Amino acid sequence: MRGAIVIVGSLVFAQSWQSVGGGTDLPVHALLSWGGHLYVGGRFTTVGGTALQAQGIARWTANGWQSIATPGAGGAGKIHVMTVYRGKIIVGGEFTGIGGTNANNIAAYDPVTQTWSPVGGGVNGEVLALYVYDGELLVGGNFTRVGSPPNDQPIAAFARWDGTTWKAPDPLNPSYALMGTPLAFAEYNGKLYVGGLFYAAYYNQTDRAYLAIWDKATQQILPAYPVGQGPDNPVYALAVWNNKLYIGGEFQTIGGVVSPRLAALNGTTYQAVPGSPTSGRVEVLLPTANGLYVGGTFTSVGGQTVNRVALLSANGTWSALGTGIGPWTVKALALHNGFLYAGGNFTQDGAGQPLNYIAVWSAPTALQSFSEPIITVQYCPPFLTFTAQTALQGTLTLSNCLGQALHTQTLSLSPNIPETIHLPPLPPGLYLLSLTSHNQTLLSMKIPSLP
Repeated sequence: MRGAIVIVGSLVFAQSWQSVGGGTDLPVHALLSWGGHLYVGGRFTTVGGTALQAQGIARWTANGWQSIATPGAGGAGKIHVMTVYRGKIIVGGEFTGIGGTNANNIAAYDPVTQTWSPVGGGVNGEVLALYVYDGELLVGGNFTRVGSPPNDQPIAAFARWDGTTWKAPDPLNPSYALMGTPLAFAEYNGKLYVGGLFYAAYYNQTDRAYLAIWDKATQQILPAYPVGQGPDNPVYALAVWNNKLYIGGEFQTIGGVVSPRLAALNGTTYQAVPGSPTSGRVEVLLPTANGLYVGGTFTSVGGQTVNRVALLSANGTWSALGTGIGPWTVKALALHNGFLYAGGNFTQDGAGQPLNYIAVWSAPTALQSFSEPIITVQYCPPFLTFTAQTALQGTLTLSNCLGQALHTQTLSLSPNIPETIHLPPLPPGLYLLSLTSHNQTLLSMKIPSLP
């Protein structure tokens, strides 16, 4: 019998970015973890090397890559954004049909029936932003009309879909609410913020450039900052984290403060984020309990090299994720099965190792450290024995380094009474062991499988 490995709290192993099942053949623009799968959108045509046709959309599962649209997205075949609305996955991009259904640039996928359907007749241009707000689906992009002719409507750039009807954000100015393209939405302190590539609201109101507030009650676009204190360049990403609204983009100043590429709105006060990138741009923000993940084209933050992706902690400390990701851009981030996934138009990590447009960070994102041995794990392959100081009950999950769940079971621990489980046969390698209860992680660690 091999000697037992006794683990207290969490283990630390070498961490790196790894390929996801061979990746895709062209860039990834959107990631969405939902229903136990990771949905992946972009302008690719195949996934997993060249084995599976997947024009614009596919999903990564415990069994590897799966196609969910046959045929895939037609026309330009690009999926830029995804969200969930009324139990269906909504995809937006630049396409004329998907899954055998005619759909103009926006469509819905029902994972229960595995069918696609159009959304309100679609829109006549590219969709670049989706957000669910107060029961409605908000849509932003480079379009000028919504719905199907001859019943289409002149609503440009920003539209609302309530499940049956398209609406303008401002019915009095449906074609001129925003003079440009919305790229991000976020609700903060009871207000809906809109960021993007628009240079003004309505005809010439430049005090609403790049960032504005949409007031649903009055159905108007309102200023989000004092006159003359707007961002000096576009806003690409918005996220609420740590009780603040974080704003990412290509700007140098915003709200009267100098905070390149990333700033925060605390209530009504704009604040600089120390160590924010001084070059490149921020394109995606992912708020988590572990910190704020930031992706884009930047190469350094807080005086250290990070290469296009970094983690900002609640105390303001920046951390690199290994060597980062190589040229050119991290465009999408998502947590899936406890692991961080990144998508973009990159083809390698920061050290030059190949990555095909999608990668997974090999370290779990919610490792816990204990000042006392709350849970002790004795590992003598293939047996795991748990001993807890207090009564605990939760779901035990064993996953591989790509986030695929290999074994799941309920675990009930009584105080100081060992509980032993038998693991399935595992190839040599490193695996993530997690214990969760009521959506909280009680224990998360990596364990080796010995040859």
